[in-house]
Amino acid sequence: MELSKKERKKLIRKISKASGIAQYALEAKTDDEQVMELANHLTILSLTKKANDYNRYCQGKKTEEANNKLKEFMSLENSEIVKTGKWLLNALSKGDKERKENLLEKNLVHKDDYNASVEDLKDVISEQKVTSTQQTINATETIQILEKRISTLTKQQSLIKKYIINNYDSQVWKDIQWYFDKNQNIG
Repeated sequence: MELSKKERKKLIRKISKASGIAQYALEAKTDDEQVMELANHLTILSLTKKANDYNRYCQGKKTEEANNKLKEFMSLENSEIVKTGKWLLNALSKGDKERKENLLEKNLVHKDDYNASVEDLKDVISEQKVTSTQQTINATETIQILEKRISTLTKQQSLIKKYIINNYDSQVWKDIQWYFDKNQNIG
């Protein structure tokens, strides 16, 4: 069954009064059949009105509380960004040592301190390169001296070997060589 506009409005007004539900909500969310069914149960709806009103009251308080928290959050006095900015400006306006300590507390570094550290590091690296180059040159010279000495000793050993073999016996040379080979691992 379909209701006329006038009848529908009249019934929705009664339902709204009995239930506490706004007329616009009933108008938007109920069809004619639902309106007639609700109108038949106005007594039951009036029993739920106090609970519905209390529910709205509680929701209003929660909304008010949330809005107050939002206002507090949005307040510039309470802003963490503003507080941090003020702290940073204060820290940067101090002398070198105090500024450095304040920034290090928050794991921050001032530009001048950073640049000084980078320059110091560059100097250390440069000194290390010079030292490394000098050590490489010294090691190369030492290796060349040792190579010449080994070459000289090898030639002398060869001459001694020839002399012993020519003037004594090849067995004497083998005995000498065996003696040196045996004692080389001992000492």
